[in-house]
Amino acid sequence: MAITLHYLGWSAFELTLEDGRRLLIDPLLSGCPNEGVPPSPVSIEEITGADVILVTHAAQDHVGETFEIMRRGKARLVCDVATRFLAVAAGLAPERILSMVPGVRFDLGRFFVKALSAHHLSFRQLTETSFISAPPLSYIVTSPGGIRIFFGGDTAISADHRLFGELYKPHVAILGVGGIDVMGQSLTELYPDEAARVAKWLGVKVAIPIHYRLDEGIVFAKELRRRAPKARAVVLKAGDTFTFPSGRPLAAKRV
Repeated sequence: MAITLHYLGWSAFELTLEDGRRLLIDPLLSGCPNEGVPPSPVSIEEITGADVILVTHAAQDHVGETFEIMRRGKARLVCDVATRFLAVAAGLAPERILSMVPGVRFDLGRFFVKALSAHHLSFRQLTETSFISAPPLSYIVTSPGGIRIFFGGDTAISADHRLFGELYKPHVAILGVGGIDVMGQSLTELYPDEAARVAKWLGVKVAIPIHYRLDEGIVFAKELRRRAPKARAVVLKAGDTFTFPSGRPLAAKRV
């Protein structure tokens, strides 16, 4: 039994679990041209049948097309409190939204989603004088077959990651290694060498770099070989698919 991870670009993934249920994570498809983030090769019309959408925090490059996807289907939303506020304000039914804070675990019917702390900010300005903010999240998804996937969202390095590895023993880590363009520089929360150290602390078998615009994915793969030679970096391009654990990456670059 295997899980399929379809990389949609930037921080967005579509996960197909062993029983066929489909999860979307941080589904940005349109890109953020002003910040150097290109659009996904996957259109919103191609995203059908999602059961659950996970959003780590309220930044636009992570909320993405979540609300439109929900209007087109029956997916439930799992998110932080700030994103829940935005979803309700956008007219989505509150009963379709499960908001979380770090530490909470939801049973979604033979698979689990646990929220963990992320060292970042979930923030959205609403008007010139008002804003919404809440704790941002990382997630561990435990599949029906017991596969545990850590999705870091936007987080800085922390000793918490060593504890997460000891407690939850994830098999796969999906880690940001770069950032958006801000005045010619990358606004990076987790640099490639730091992300390699996080992957080592988590003790994962596979680490997938995301959330970068330049060569940070290749740099991460080199750092991972140096710091955690038992882990394998899988560098994906937007549109690539990877299966774990039984099966080979499809159109995926192994580094």
